[in-house]
Amino acid sequence: MNPRQLGPYRLTRRLGRGGMGTVYEGVNLETGESAAVKVLAGELGHEPDFRNRFASEIETLRRLNHPNIVRLFGFGEQEDELFYAMELVDGVSLEEEIRQGRRFTWREVIQIGSQTCQALRHAHDRGVIHRDIKPANLLWTAEAVVKLSDFGIARFFGTTRMTTVGSVIGTVEYMAPEQADARPVDPRTDLYSLGGVLYALLVGQPPFVAKTLPEMLHKQRYEKPEPIDRLVAGVPEELAILIAQLLEKDPKNRVPNAMLLGRRFDAMAIGLSRRTAEPAPDDDPRPPAGGISHEGFRLTPGGAIRVDPDPVGLAPTRAMDEEDPAPVAESAVGDLPATESTAVFKPPPPAGSNTVATVVSAKPPGDESEAKTLASAAPAQFTVVVEHELDQMPESDDGRPATFSPQTAVLVVALVAIGLTIWYFLRPPSADVLYERIMAVAEAGERPSPDDVEEFMVRYGDDPRAKSLRRFEKETELERLQRKFDRRVKGLGDAKALLPIERAYLEALNYAWLDPARGARKMKALIELYGHESDDSGPTGQCLELARRRLAQLEEELNSTTVDHLALIASRLDEAEKLRASNPEKAKSMFEAVIELYAEKPWAADAVRRARKDLGE
Repeated sequence: MNPRQLGPYRLTRRLGRGGMGTVYEGVNLETGESAAVKVLAGELGHEPDFRNRFASEIETLRRLNHPNIVRLFGFGEQEDELFYAMELVDGVSLEEEIRQGRRFTWREVIQIGSQTCQALRHAHDRGVIHRDIKPANLLWTAEAVVKLSDFGIARFFGTTRMTTVGSVIGTVEYMAPEQADARPVDPRTDLYSLGGVLYALLVGQPPFVAKTLPEMLHKQRYEKPEPIDRLVAGVPEELAILIAQLLEKDPKNRVPNAMLLGRRFDAMAIGLSRRTAEPAPDDDPRPPAGGISHEGFRLTPGGAIRVDPDPVGLAPTRAMDEEDPAPVAESAVGDLPATESTAVFKPPPPAGSNTVATVVSAKPPGDESEAKTLASAAPAQFTVVVEHELDQMPESDDGRPATFSPQTAVLVVALVAIGLTIWYFLRPPSADVLYERIMAVAEAGERPSPDDVEEFMVRYGDDPRAKSLRRFEKETELERLQRKFDRRVKGLGDAKALLPIERAYLEALNYAWLDPARGARKMKALIELYGHESDDSGPTGQCLELARRRLAQLEEELNSTTVDHLALIASRLDEAEKLRASNPEKAKSMFEAVIELYAEKPWAADAVRRARKDLGE
């Protein structure tokens, strides 16, 4: 079939197709540059809601201009078909790599996470929440550069124009719990989804897998994913902890924003590179050159479940070149029929934009008949968006910036008033007020707040009274150290870099969990061996103090249970003595049981001697 033209672009092949529209590869006949051209399906072109969503997607892309985000080239309407042109990425999507069985190294995951954070920071700073971060929307170029695509369901902070609370839109495998509950979203919603993507790159599947939609939503809301370091060997602990933090159910427990998350990735990359030798790669980590992927591809592993994330773009239907071998398939020309529309498509053009009405100023490639066909195309309205017009906030209809509307001014004044009120009540307390608060709690026999003590030491460390508060600071340090040892007892921490006394204390703690009496003996031995140390500020002194405290707890526990236990043993021996005449075999077995169970218990020595005597030993 003859090639088709939209605006200045001749469509050469279809890249992807879904229920809402199609993405083609196009060539600008004036510049010769390639682009990805996204076309809204003709039957949806006269639906006001879909036209508004399509315009919103264009408005979103016009706010953005970043190396890690696909760039908008222009938009237009021709024969009732709405379309826009954007950057064509030479590479593959991360979803394609996962589908082909690739497992990314932790170094690659850190690099991908860092670049995605740069894109998200740029979008969030401009009021845009993506809401559909997933491997299919992260494109990886031949130069190992990440490109974020598909802003079809993005929304602006504080707006309810396109979607409202109560509607669930997004890809459920990577959807944050608040998004699955149709609650308000914020930038941390995108960070949750990014955590799910990084999890999938390492493990090979999303954090949760389910057979039904209700099961998946239940897992997203209430279950915790399997820790990465249990599934994949060699993943650094700090990376596993960071991804787990991103996947927290409560947004308050996640990393606050993309800027801080990006810094943590960068710091992690530097720190790990210093601690580990960089191995020679077996394969080129870059995606294969020549493959073309774009937001038109929505690739999903078999059996994956999703809520339709595609109000204006492409449904999760893959349309690859092998399915569409001809340069322009029949569906590329005929699947979006032109129909009359009563709705209006008005993506607001920026000042200075170039609106082109009939198209081609350069002779198209191909033979003369092809050129005539293209030249006879119906006129199109196409707005070119040059680079300096990107990354700008839209203006209101009266020409004033939308951010300075009267409603916005009232909001700003209210926020300033609230901020001043919060500052007045939350300003740092004086040294006198803070010290009196700490001492009042201490005099009441309770433990002062570690935050209050730390704030006093940081703000007023030169105050003479700071010295008297160091005992509370020491107590806080000991509690933090004990929590680290408790984590190691549970197998959650690394015990390789411990000092000898720290290893001895950890071993005694392990015994204390299984056998309090033996754990107490281990604590006594540790104190006896290291108790001559006079410095209580270093690790040795801290471990000694923790051992003394733990020993006291164990002895108290043993003393409270020993009396009752001995009484029970004595009652069993009394019963055995009564049975000696009528059932000597039963009595003998009871005496032997007492010896077997308690022969090694120092506190039960008297009971064991009595049992041996009754047996005639």
